[in-house]
Amino acid sequence: MKRYYLLLFFALTCTSINAQTINAAYVKALYKKYLTRKSDLCPSCKLWVNPYYKSVADTDRHMPLVTYYIYTKAHRLEQENANVPRNGVYAAWHSAYGQSDETKVYKQANVESPDMIAKGHCQAWILLAYDADGAILSDTYTFNAGMEYRGQNIGTEIATEELCRKLTNQTDSVRIWCGTSGNQRTYTKNTVTVTMPSHYYKIIKYNNKLLCYWMPNLPTEKRALLTQRMVNHEQLVANLGFDPMMVFKE
Repeated sequence: MKRYYLLLFFALTCTSINAQTINAAYVKALYKKYLTRKSDLCPSCKLWVNPYYKSVADTDRHMPLVTYYIYTKAHRLEQENANVPRNGVYAAWHSAYGQSDETKVYKQANVESPDMIAKGHCQAWILLAYDADGAILSDTYTFNAGMEYRGQNIGTEIATEELCRKLTNQTDSVRIWCGTSGNQRTYTKNTVTVTMPSHYYKIIKYNNKLLCYWMPNLPTEKRALLTQRMVNHEQLVANLGFDPMMVFKE
């Protein structure tokens, strides 16, 4: 009988945890846990650290300059089994606590632009959606997204995400540094101005191998172009003016 009640206790406890309501109030409280602080990378840069990834962003230009995440085979398997839906609260975009809401700027940009502009993840939703909080925090303006043409978003950018998933068949962990650079133009709505970057970049390290990509933010980008976007580490650092791997060291 004692064993029965013990099993019942654990079952009820797990049910209570799984029954956590994921709603707007939950998301607001989640973001309040992770506050930004000053970074020396640029005058308006701030550092944001959550349990999933780290980011330094230029909060004036609303651009993630460098994000860092360690993606593992366990994360991939958990994500495939978690079935976190990519809709509703799990796909809604939010600002880090105390930062500007960019939603209306994106709407304005897509009125002005002849090509669709997406909210371009640096660290991909699918790589982080191994639980609810990871999925939610992946959709964060400024610290994990820049203005990205849809062609590039579903082109070379998604090709790098697919590559990271495949690499977990060869290694237990994949280290990813990524961010945005340059200025094509800006879009403004009310008092918020967001810079559209000219490039996205990604550094992927696995099994002591290093892959670096310098990806033009263009509506004409295709997945097949990814191999043409490879550069060496020295070229990438020269393009950026800093070394992402030194901002977030292993």
